[in-house]
Amino acid sequence: MQRAALDSLLKTQTGVWRGRERYTNTTGISTGFAALDNALPARGWSVGSVTELLLDQQGIGELSLLLPALRDTPSWSAMINPPHIAYAPAFSNAGIALDKLLIINTDNDIDTLWATEQILRSGLFGAVIAWVNKSNAQRQRRLQLAAEAGNSWATVYRPLSASQEHSPVATRICLSMNPQQQLTLDIIKVRAGSPQLVTIEPELFDAPQGSEWPIHASTSLPACHDVALRGIK
Repeated sequence: MQRAALDSLLKTQTGVWRGRERYTNTTGISTGFAALDNALPARGWSVGSVTELLLDQQGIGELSLLLPALRDTPSWSAMINPPHIAYAPAFSNAGIALDKLLIINTDNDIDTLWATEQILRSGLFGAVIAWVNKSNAQRQRRLQLAAEAGNSWATVYRPLSASQEHSPVATRICLSMNPQQQLTLDIIKVRAGSPQLVTIEPELFDAPQGSEWPIHASTSLPACHDVALRGIK
């Protein structure tokens, strides 16, 4: 039987459910980067779900990556446990409304996860960003369910080593910088999509930030698969 004919037949059978179809109509917020939008099924950051960004070193463009979508979020945004003091002029320069940006500082991961879940469930925040050092599958699932309940776009930064752990969130992306100083996004999990590799040129960050992006002067950072190799050595 031809693939098209089989799909048509299955659609007439109300008792048949195909898991992938559940996520094909997910609403998305454009990332502001065409290559990344094309790689994600929602054509952007998925609303009503959690995206994990996994990295080993800060300052490689991990926050710049979110600025275009934060700028286009019409409602409130929240940042929970950011690793550095927020610089208001930079956010303003990127076009983000400071009067709709809530920043919460916590003392530990438990408080960060709790605050993130509550804010997501409230349904009042279009974007929620959290930084977590240690979590587990159960806690990440609670965040995923909270994002679905509040219909929010949620992003959680976690260490690169967490890529080797199970996580029930919708999307997982490893971030690293290659020798050409490009930000590399290794999409290792995405609902209704396929794992793939995306690179973003550093100059593409200039427009969203309203200024030239300072390239991090470092050697290339390990990608997801390198973590597994380090565990074997």
